[in-house]
Amino acid sequence: MKTTTLFSVMVCFLMLFSCCNVLFPDETLTIQRRDYTGNELRTDGYYYRFGQQNNTIVYFLYRNGVILSVGHYYPSQDLDFVEKEILQEKGSNYKSKDHWGVFVVNGNTIQYEKWIGSSSSSPKAYLYNCTGKILNDTTIHFTESYNSETNKINAIDEIWHFKKFASKPDSTNIFIK
Repeated sequence: MKTTTLFSVMVCFLMLFSCCNVLFPDETLTIQRRDYTGNELRTDGYYYRFGQQNNTIVYFLYRNGVILSVGHYYPSQDLDFVEKEILQEKGSNYKSKDHWGVFVVNGNTIQYEKWIGSSSSSPKAYLYNCTGKILNDTTIHFTESYNSETNKINAIDEIWHFKKFASKPDSTNIFIK
């Protein structure tokens, strides 16, 4: 009897879990991907910023208009260490939707949008959108962010710097067409 009850509970749990994408569909990007053909920004490497927790956050921008956030590297602000980690992970860690997004450049303004995981118990992926100014082809200053889960616009002060890097992960992914 206990086995049957346990089996029934497991089946119900699996059915509920498999329906999460139907019940809580991920949000759809509002910025349409388009090729980046400008010369305002370098794309032959990565952009990074140092976080407040002695970490480094890395982003790749691609000519096809895709942005890849490869993550936060703790506890280091040593770019040699970060690059070794990126090379070890190369492609294996970027199968999750919340690594990917798109960006557009309009004059000296850049905007990107990517998915982020929920801060609540919902399995839904929300949107995170940032806008900033291109200071030169190797420096971006992001000043505003929007999180669709909280529906709040926030002032931010993030400076991204460029570093040339020949071993960029491939921008091919299943989330952005």
